[in-house]
Amino acid sequence: MNISSTTSTNYTNPYNVYKYYTRIGGLASGLDTDSIIQGLMSIQKARYNKLYQQHQLLQWQREDYMNMAKEISSFKDYIFNLKLSSNFVKFKATGPAIDGGYINVTGTANALEGNYEITINSIAKPSTMVLSNISATFDRLKSNNISTLYVNISTQTDADINTFDYVTVKLSTTQPSTSDYLTIDVTKFSDANSFAAELVSKLNSTGTVSAYYDSTLGKLLVTTKQTGLIELKLDTGGDPNLSDLTVDSRTQGTNAEVSINDLARNVAYLNLKYSRNSFNFLGMVITLNKDTTGATVGFTVSKDIDAIVNNVKDFINKYNDLVSKIYSKITEKRNRDYPPLTEDQKAQMKEEDIKKWEEAAKKGLLNNDPILSSFLNNIRYYLYKAVPGLPSSLDVITEAGIETFSYFESKEGKLYIRDEGKLREAISNNLDAFVKLFTYTDSDPDTPIENQGILQRFYKLANDTLKKIYDTAGKPYFTNYYDPNSYIGKQLRSIADQMNAEQERLKQIEDRYYRQFTQLERLIAQMNTQSSWLSQQFSGK
Repeated sequence: MNISSTTSTNYTNPYNVYKYYTRIGGLASGLDTDSIIQGLMSIQKARYNKLYQQHQLLQWQREDYMNMAKEISSFKDYIFNLKLSSNFVKFKATGPAIDGGYINVTGTANALEGNYEITINSIAKPSTMVLSNISATFDRLKSNNISTLYVNISTQTDADINTFDYVTVKLSTTQPSTSDYLTIDVTKFSDANSFAAELVSKLNSTGTVSAYYDSTLGKLLVTTKQTGLIELKLDTGGDPNLSDLTVDSRTQGTNAEVSINDLARNVAYLNLKYSRNSFNFLGMVITLNKDTTGATVGFTVSKDIDAIVNNVKDFINKYNDLVSKIYSKITEKRNRDYPPLTEDQKAQMKEEDIKKWEEAAKKGLLNNDPILSSFLNNIRYYLYKAVPGLPSSLDVITEAGIETFSYFESKEGKLYIRDEGKLREAISNNLDAFVKLFTYTDSDPDTPIENQGILQRFYKLANDTLKKIYDTAGKPYFTNYYDPNSYIGKQLRSIADQMNAEQERLKQIEDRYYRQFTQLERLIAQMNTQSSWLSQQFSGK
């Protein structure tokens, strides 16, 4: 039983398989041969056990690395999202237009603060079409022995408005020349309702229209999923098998039409037209909910200081949680009085005692680890290094009222908001500089890390640290198997090879012991036979 170089890192001591071989000994000598040999083998197993313990320590160390990598990776993903200005900066919209439910407004990082008025003449609506005589159409298909109905949605795009100009529902009983059609097996339906349900399913699967069948009215409602000035049509190509199917009513799709006044800058944007009810306007995403019936309603866009402060607080919490976990690992003391247990030792212990022992044995395996220590030192250093290009009054984090606890309060180097008033003032008075302090990212990959914003620095440091961990302990997707290309993986492989060789040596030694004791038994048995013969000879005289 060999230890594969890339097999699961959780295995049973391979040598143990040999102690269960059944050998009968001691019949002539009366010796407990198995116990004697196992005692001799326990001495021989010292080197194997040492290798086994080294192997186990490396496995545990790899697990610790993977746990730390998971924490750093999670922090990196959080930073990646937060460093996007649209996620870091928050705006809020207030006023009658919001309170009355006419619009919703989401401000991007480039939102133009100010007071606005909006008049919504119309909101964008889809095009609709009601089809009648579904039941009669089904009956005609059945009576004419039509087995297949072909369904196709065709669209025509208007290049000027970059949206659908026409959407046509095409139905035919002959196979179309194009390949983008859906088929309905008419023969498998016994009634019009189940047939209509299948037609609805096919239409909905196109993603272009949505369909609904009212079995009571016998009508099929088809609606374009996209709003705007779109015409919805039915095309049966004059197919006589579909002559009963008619368009009962039709509603033309409409564009949204709004007028917006920028009161702060005295600019009017009149009769704006959009094919959708959500559109970008001066760094805002405005969503129309209902028209104002000719009235003008106002709204104000301003920085959401509370939301931005909460983003900063959340960042501080995530940062503190990470540095605390890393500091705990690199300062955890190694207890060498608790080496990994061998399988023989575990066999003599209770499960609860094994658990307690291994908890102690696993401690301190990343004590003073250079990778994690370097990461912790670097994020502390670059947290306070000035971001170039910003005013001196706001180019370091302390200018925003954020500092590190004293060493006596937090040996980990945790952050806290020392002066929230100063933080809010920085956001309110110089939002652009405040945002760049955290989120500035130069698109040039060769830009030195110190020329980036704090979040981009942390992102790069986390990325570099993860690479070092993966080079050392292996990629995270090696969950049940260790990465043979990593530093620890190579060590595990080397030790596994030595264990296999040692295992073979132990087998040979054990076999030699049994051969020797077997020879001893034969000699004693032979002596006993001779002794018995001599006794019989002397007794006969």
